[in-house]
Amino acid sequence: MKKLMLIVLVLGLWCAGHLFASGAKEAPKTERAKSESQPAMQSYRGRTLSVSTWGFNMDLINKNITKPFEETYGVKIVYETGNNADRLTKLKARKDSPNVDVVHFAGNYIYLATKEGLLQPYDPDKIPSLKELYQWAKDPVGNRYGIGYAISTYAIAYRTDKVNPPITSWADLARPDLKGFVTLPDITTTFGPATVVLLAKAFGGSEENVEPAWQNLPQIAKNLVTVYRRSSELITLVQQGEVWVAPYTSFSWGNLLETKVPLKSVVPKEGTVGSQSMVAVVKGTKNADLAHLYINFILSHDVQKAQAMDLVDSPTNMTVKVPPEIGEKLAYGPEKLSNIIFLDEAKLAQVQESWVKRWQQIMAK
Repeated sequence: MKKLMLIVLVLGLWCAGHLFASGAKEAPKTERAKSESQPAMQSYRGRTLSVSTWGFNMDLINKNITKPFEETYGVKIVYETGNNADRLTKLKARKDSPNVDVVHFAGNYIYLATKEGLLQPYDPDKIPSLKELYQWAKDPVGNRYGIGYAISTYAIAYRTDKVNPPITSWADLARPDLKGFVTLPDITTTFGPATVVLLAKAFGGSEENVEPAWQNLPQIAKNLVTVYRRSSELITLVQQGEVWVAPYTSFSWGNLLETKVPLKSVVPKEGTVGSQSMVAVVKGTKNADLAHLYINFILSHDVQKAQAMDLVDSPTNMTVKVPPEIGEKLAYGPEKLSNIIFLDEAKLAQVQESWVKRWQQIMAK
């Protein structure tokens, strides 16, 4: 009888421990939702949130953001994807009756959206995660029109088995030996304007004097196999062996490495430019509560760390810690962040239209 009781006791303790361990796996989801009252949680369920974003790394975004958000709050996320320029055009066309609630933009485009009256200020009281961000990420646009949720940087990748001597400057993109194997991001992409500024520096100019870039861009255009508008296009070009040298954004480095092509990343002597990926509430949305819920979610420690570990985004949540082998591939840590060049996004927004026209004229020849 004593043996039977002992067996029952052991089984009971095993089951309790098993259930506790199972519950522990769900703890992060519970933590994200526990600050919400039950009535509030019930008010979210069954609703839909429309998010405008780029559409790159969607498999990882779905893993780290979409699925856990939907499971936690019972809200379905619908995405509208495209590059900055296309999505801004759509937002302007639907200004009086927007069909998206939240928008993700690169720095200069969020200034353009603000100028067009397409965004509304966020309510800091509805975004508890805001207090965990670096100060410069909390209100980079001013008047609470956007929040920096990620940092991306701009460098050059080249094939070590094809390119010799190595790339050391943006001026190298004009080298005759690289003709037919170079690509650039289009001027309308996140780092399109940065290309002009960095080329200007390489040829003796500056952020204030970009004429040297325009003077040398026709020669670089002769070296291009094509211009890419999405990072997914760049990945394909590299994988197929059509491109040996390419400026790239840090959020695409993980995908470039997966091509198994012998690549090296280099920060040219002109330095590296950084840009904040920003998120904002669309003016006129009928789901402002869900918009704030979503923004708070993507700023949270758990989500920011998951995105960083998957090399999707570099975090702006200063509580996030990652291993050295991950941190070295991100815009992460005080030393790296202090060496990044941040351009005047408001000024770039003002010259965007004229630069696009000038760029297109050169690329059309």
